[in-house]
Amino acid sequence: MILMSRLFAACVLIPLLMSSVFAQRTPWNSSRLKGTPETPPAYRVERIRADQSFDHPTSIHEIPGGKFLITQIDGKVFTLARHGDSAAALVGDMAKVAGGSVGCFSAVPDPDFAGNGRLFVCFNNEGTTYVDRFETARDDGSLGILPNSRTTIITWPAGGHNAGCLRFGPDGMLYISTGDGSGPNPPDGLTTGQDVSDLLGSILRIDVRTAAPKGGYAIPKDNPFAKTKGARPEIFAYGLRNPWKFNIDSRTGDVFVADNGWETWEMVHHVRSGQNCGWPVMEGRAELRTEVPVGPTPIVPPARDHHHSEANSVIGGPVYRGGKLPELNDYFIYGDYITGTIWALKKEGDGYSAADVVDTDLRITDFTQGADGELLVLDYDYTGGIYEVVPNDVPDLSNDFPRLLSETGLFTSVGDLTPSAGVTAYDVVVQRWQDEAVATRWVAIPGEAPIVFDGEARSFPEGTVFAKHLTTPGENPQPLETQILHRDNGRWNPYSYIWNDDGSDAALVPPEGANRTVKWRDGHDRTWRASATNECRLCHNAGSDFVLGFQSSQLRKETGKGNSLARLLDSGVVKKTSAKLASWSLVDPHDESQSIDDRARSYLHGNCSSCHHKRGNAIVSFYLKRDLSLPEMKTNKGTGIGTFGMEHAKVIAAGDPFRSVVTYRMSKLGYSRMPYIGSQVVDSKGVALVADWIATLADVPDPLLSPPLKGGSKEAAALHTLSVSQSAGERAAAINLLSSTSSGSLALANRMHKGLLSQEDTATVLRLVKDRPSDIRGLFDTFVPESQRKKTLGTTFDPQVVLSREGDLRRGKLVLQTTNARCRLCHDVMDASKSIGPTLTEVAKKHKTPADLLTHILKPSQKIDEKFAAWIVVTDDGRVFTGLKVKETQESVTLKAANGQTTEVLLKNVDAMQRSKASLMPNGVLSDLTAQEAADLLAFIGSLAK
Repeated sequence: MILMSRLFAACVLIPLLMSSVFAQRTPWNSSRLKGTPETPPAYRVERIRADQSFDHPTSIHEIPGGKFLITQIDGKVFTLARHGDSAAALVGDMAKVAGGSVGCFSAVPDPDFAGNGRLFVCFNNEGTTYVDRFETARDDGSLGILPNSRTTIITWPAGGHNAGCLRFGPDGMLYISTGDGSGPNPPDGLTTGQDVSDLLGSILRIDVRTAAPKGGYAIPKDNPFAKTKGARPEIFAYGLRNPWKFNIDSRTGDVFVADNGWETWEMVHHVRSGQNCGWPVMEGRAELRTEVPVGPTPIVPPARDHHHSEANSVIGGPVYRGGKLPELNDYFIYGDYITGTIWALKKEGDGYSAADVVDTDLRITDFTQGADGELLVLDYDYTGGIYEVVPNDVPDLSNDFPRLLSETGLFTSVGDLTPSAGVTAYDVVVQRWQDEAVATRWVAIPGEAPIVFDGEARSFPEGTVFAKHLTTPGENPQPLETQILHRDNGRWNPYSYIWNDDGSDAALVPPEGANRTVKWRDGHDRTWRASATNECRLCHNAGSDFVLGFQSSQLRKETGKGNSLARLLDSGVVKKTSAKLASWSLVDPHDESQSIDDRARSYLHGNCSSCHHKRGNAIVSFYLKRDLSLPEMKTNKGTGIGTFGMEHAKVIAAGDPFRSVVTYRMSKLGYSRMPYIGSQVVDSKGVALVADWIATLADVPDPLLSPPLKGGSKEAAALHTLSVSQSAGERAAAINLLSSTSSGSLALANRMHKGLLSQEDTATVLRLVKDRPSDIRGLFDTFVPESQRKKTLGTTFDPQVVLSREGDLRRGKLVLQTTNARCRLCHDVMDASKSIGPTLTEVAKKHKTPADLLTHILKPSQKIDEKFAAWIVVTDDGRVFTGLKVKETQESVTLKAANGQTTEVLLKNVDAMQRSKASLMPNGVLSDLTAQEAADLLAFIGSLAK
């Protein structure tokens, strides 16, 4: 009987288990979220060989045999089959060839590569830029550079602007670009652009097919300076700054050069033999260093120039002659490394016609045409992948895109949010702080395919939608906003629907965002901000893998219905490809049964790690993912962007929350608020938790402690007074002392967040700090009802609020001198030696209208001037430095941080060095100003250009 019972149980259990393993979820068939609200562009980029990514690739060519030849900045050269699934194969490593670190710019096959197997590679090493020829051999179908086959063809001095692009023309000649050999400041520091006695700042043209008595090349007889006394005969054209990429029309031999400009302009030149492109006498069509004697030929203006408000680092591509994009035939294609925009230019009669092709998310570093003639794009560090420009066959569904939440098909009844069939609720362990709003979440997937988890990697079916509904807290919640993340044509698009006052429906928020006034449970009005589309993308981007909360570490939340991840697996919404998921989990930050380390680290992961991770867009390089150890977080350092009045401040000062920048920025509103978007109310519980956790991390020697924690200090005595004294006068004096410094104010605010101050003491605090500098006042603004605060701009506002006001330059000069105006911290009016970035006078000359200047201030990372780009250096012992690269030699690199401090790092100790995607200029520098103060400040800065 026992055996029969077990068999019976097994017969019952096995089908149950099998039904779980092969669970068929209900598909979401009612979706009306298709396309986008905007008309789609004519073209799009489509990734090819998506299974392969490269580490900062710099050039791409297709070679015989249907393979790509790809270089990386670190010197590695690869081949990759265009079709199939074979992995990239290493052909050679220039770092090994050179015996040290290199910067590799390009590799190009010989025109007779199929017969002679020769490759030409351009790289720099120890102060010299080389063009070397290598012999290759094929072994079992793979390509490899033959050891000891290196022949150096030509060299020039390396430094700053190296250029380094190699192209063969239809005439069989090798064309080479060289830069002006110096850094951004001063412009053309070697004064070489107009000097044809050296190779710098030029396009060179040499014959590598004909051996020369004294070198690896001959001079073509028709080169323009072949017979000019004192000139380098290799020069084909000159007067260029940093022509990183150029190309040659395979049919006509016309040369088009994309040249990276200095302060204001990016240039595209249609280059003829002997042409003088103008640098540094001219920057584009604008006069610059007019004292420099003009070279032997007259200056020819560019065929097209782009102001730095729309481009910042142009990259030249081919003259298109494919079949898929007939409208672009005979157009020179080029793009921009910073903005990802692709344009087209065509010679017509005495002028040129231009066209916008497509805006992309890519960091374009090269173009090529495949053997089929189609246009390919190489991305540097967004994905490190290869893309093809293709016709955008996506239908225009903008008129049908749902403008109301009730039209999306997510809910059968939007009033009570009854989900449609196939829309599944889920929850997360760490609820992101959204100003007390309460979140409910759903996922909806059309079709039968599930979401696939493979370790920490995830894949999502086309049409997947994540929805997060936000309401006010309390017994009678009001709907605020429903946020949507929609996967359409391989791209994640964020949208928001903001609810009307009667709670009957929600309307699609325009791209610029929207505000709504809401009565909160404390009886005060609050402004609820539905974010602009670009604000959403600051978190939901490729670096963070777009979908933030739907991760195995976040889904292991135990509820009354069981573990969320288990339920999603059981219902067929999620499928895992192996038994292995992320080995680490998060905990509820407010579950006091958990350790304070787990709680605080989980809080920081859920709220901060979407930017503060190794691929994130934060300018300060520290990392807050839960799976990292404390040393791996890189928080034991200064920030380089300010201490906010705290002595010995660090990102996280272990053992001392009152000199920890993380605690300060979490506690503050206005400028320096973190998070700087998506929140206008401080999370008191979160601040208290993180402060308490920091206090547990180490025993700090008394001399390094912040004053509130230092034994015998006035601040420590004041805190003690607040704990024990019954005298209103003594308590007021203690509050006055503490609120006079940043560390004291942080300690005082921390007590308020924990609810340890009486109403009378709180009133005293708010009265005393009202006229304090904003670095202090901002720590207490969260305790003041919004209607009673100073009406400052905040982090997000309509630019017309400022631009519609008439500015007064005299008042603006006074505004600049206040602590609320952050410009003066990094930008002197005229003295470059006192500035981190450009002087305000240089800014005014570059951004000549109030609207242009305001756009630059509001979006500092959108278009970063290359000479003011931030660099991140990681040393082999794990230290991280961020700043402007002010000097680089063969032995070291020197960075200047936003606080003005310079650090020299020996190159032998550098593990990694890369350009940051984020500007050193922080967001929200106007946030503590009123609209009129901002208008006055713009007026004053604008007057400096006159």
